[in-house]
Amino acid sequence: MIPQAYHGTPITPNAAFAAVMPGRGACVSYARPDQVAMAEEVCGELVMYDNGAFSAWTKGKATDWPGYYAWLEPRLTGERWAVIPDIIDAPSQMQDGLLNDWPHGDFGAPVWHTDEPVNRLLRLCERWPRVCFGSTGAHWKVGGDDWRARMDEVWPQFGNSHPKIHMLRGLAVMRDYPFRQRRQQQPSAERMEA
Repeated sequence: MIPQAYHGTPITPNAAFAAVMPGRGACVSYARPDQVAMAEEVCGELVMYDNGAFSAWTKGKATDWPGYYAWLEPRLTGERWAVIPDIIDAPSQMQDGLLNDWPHGDFGAPVWHTDEPVNRLLRLCERWPRVCFGSTGAHWKVGGDDWRARMDEVWPQFGNSHPKIHMLRGLAVMRDYPFRQRRQQQPSAERMEA
């Protein structure tokens, strides 16, 4: 078992994407779907779809959840999955409300924001096959001291269970915590959900 990584797209130029991405995972954002067809062709089942909430938030743009759901409809097959809509800096109750609207069942992964209660994270892990960590509040800097203190507080809460956790924006810390593992498919590939 080795860590599973999803590399954010677009990766330019397209020739570089085609050269380096076979056998690797791609993360395609609804906010930047430029290479979605290429990712699906080159990466096969190792594609995840991001809802684009962070990109919209940083640009002060509105989100389009019905459009996102429709965009995902033909894409969620096999091992492909998507990040369920979330609202940056919103309370847990609003985040949970978005889960009720999710139309694609277990192909989705909710986001637990690091400034939310740990008991919400544990509830999400009981219900969903995969949960994403979104770094917010005092823990916004992935790998920073506050972020690491929060991770050191959170991981022991799982006890002996090993939920599938995907760390959004987490390639730099991919080996520091027990993120989701995947069976190795080729000897030289290094993967992890980060």
